[in-house]
Amino acid sequence: MASLQDQLLKAGLANEKQAKQATKAKKKQTRDVRKGVDIGETPAQRALREKEAQASRSKQLNAQRDAQIQERAVAAQVKQILERCRLDLSGGEVSYNFVDGKVIKKLYVDPMQQAALSRGSLVIVGLEAVYYVVPANVALRIEERSAQSLIIRAESAADAVDQEDDPYADFVIPDDLMW
Repeated sequence: MASLQDQLLKAGLANEKQAKQATKAKKKQTRDVRKGVDIGETPAQRALREKEAQASRSKQLNAQRDAQIQERAVAAQVKQILERCRLDLSGGEVSYNFVDGKVIKKLYVDPMQQAALSRGSLVIVGLEAVYYVVPANVALRIEERSAQSLIIRAESAADAVDQEDDPYADFVIPDDLMW
């Protein structure tokens, strides 16, 4: 038994070109079904959907690129602040030890800087494996811009112990102790 297509060709109701187009359309439809493409979707709708998907991907990539640019700008600002406001440690003769993570580091400072570091009016800021000594207000500005900056502050003994439970509250601690 001949197919409907063959019968239409014999009757003269269709030509070979129309038959090839019909065969091609049927193969495309079965391929689309196999690939999961919505059959009711027109090529214009599919193109619009793909264009919207591409636009959303582009927006996401642009947002990531803008975030990276912003991070670099903040890092440059922090570095510029540190370079401009750092204290000169070239005349340091007294070592000041501090903890960076699990490692004890050492900076050589002068006695006035050591006292200011102990009081907390000077702060150590680490950037790219280099340590800078800056005033506390500069460290606050750096912390506002970049929360992940390494900022090392001296902890005062008063903060460590509650005032109410302190058994040594009646005893005076001298300020001139050198360890």
